[in-house]
Amino acid sequence: MTSAAKAKRLEPLKLVAGTASDAAAGADITRQFIDLERVARTASSVDELKAAMTNAWRRIVQFDQALLVEPSRDSRWRVTAASGISMVDRNVPLVQAAEQWMNHAQRPAAGRAEMQQVDPAADLAAWGDASHGCSWPKVLWLPVVARDGKPLAAMLLLRQQPISPHEQALLLPLAEAFAHAWSALLPARPMTARATSVLARRGLLLVTAGLFAAAAFVPVPLSTLAPAEIVAADPAVVTAPLDGVIADLPLAPGAQVERGDVIATFVDVKARNDVEMASRNAAVAAARHFRVVQAATANVKDAPDLAVAKAEWETAKAELAFASDVLARTVLKAERSGLLIYAAKSDWIGKPVSTGERIMEIGDPAQTEVRIDLAVSDAIVLQPGGRMSLFLDGDPMRGIEGTITRMPYRPALTPDQQMVYRLFASLERKEHRRIGLHGTAKVNGSGVPLAFYLFRRPIAAVRQRIGL
Repeated sequence: MTSAAKAKRLEPLKLVAGTASDAAAGADITRQFIDLERVARTASSVDELKAAMTNAWRRIVQFDQALLVEPSRDSRWRVTAASGISMVDRNVPLVQAAEQWMNHAQRPAAGRAEMQQVDPAADLAAWGDASHGCSWPKVLWLPVVARDGKPLAAMLLLRQQPISPHEQALLLPLAEAFAHAWSALLPARPMTARATSVLARRGLLLVTAGLFAAAAFVPVPLSTLAPAEIVAADPAVVTAPLDGVIADLPLAPGAQVERGDVIATFVDVKARNDVEMASRNAAVAAARHFRVVQAATANVKDAPDLAVAKAEWETAKAELAFASDVLARTVLKAERSGLLIYAAKSDWIGKPVSTGERIMEIGDPAQTEVRIDLAVSDAIVLQPGGRMSLFLDGDPMRGIEGTITRMPYRPALTPDQQMVYRLFASLERKEHRRIGLHGTAKVNGSGVPLAFYLFRRPIAAVRQRIGL
């Protein structure tokens, strides 16, 4: 460095420490200046430099607010750092007003390459734009320029009073020191390496796109998941034999029953009363028939009443037989041996039921199968004999292979108001599995391209939306 350059470099310090009375203040500023230059040389990242520029520069020049702005790839200026905060909020009026002023069409770009005092509020007002977010009348524009002349950033120092010339003389070499450190921290990439990197990225993108396009036509088996349950194979369905109210279920769910065991009783008050009334009516009809027979024997004129009396007696006996049969039906007995399958007693005791309503099942615990509730939205093309895998909730890591045996043509409504296709499958391993175990079944369909497998749901949604 020449003597003239050194004198120009030390000129700001002379402006501060020009008199004997200002010697102490000048020494302090000199020390702070050297400390800031050391901060710039020892900074390990550009973010550390930004924090020092927006906050540590107060040691040299006092300001109300400092904004660091950087040019983006689209040649627009953005606020990237500010004093006193760790992250810039783009909704702050000051930030919005500063970016509006910097990127205004009437703002000359050439004026940003050198340090100058500006008045953004006055400029925005003259341009007819709102300036509520920028209330400082005096702002110093301090560019941070790289060695090749490319603008790296700029500092906006906001203060109520204008920054004096000797303060500007201190800030200019400090900005040059930080610009030198900023350039050193940037990765050195020559044009040839950059062009090679761009070509390599483009080639990688083309190869990746080609691989994805080729993989889109790779055939994969179409599969779907659905809730499943172990159920009894060919169970005996127990239905209500009459219209009535269930009084009691003597046996608990899952109990082993034998043929003829009582499994349910109905409220029989009306049935017993009907039997009593029918019995009395039958006795009255029998007495009337006996009296008519005696009268017809003594007097032939009473013979025509004999047929009527006999018919009334037969009707009364039929009514008694019907009432007795209804009373017998209030006690429901098991028609076969097996496991009693229903949810809970509390679901049925005191509940009115209709004739034929399903109450419970009796199944053989040694004969089980899998019931799969496949949602309509997940329905895929399946055929009897298709493969499936069952993953029980108690053993989710081990799949049990099976074969689909039955499948319906129409969906059914489940108790939770969901439309499902109810499939049934048999398991290959004939080991004992408790009825009622739940899990998840993976149902395999035919092979389809990978693209259709990945985008099946979006395609179905689009088709439903546009009606194709």
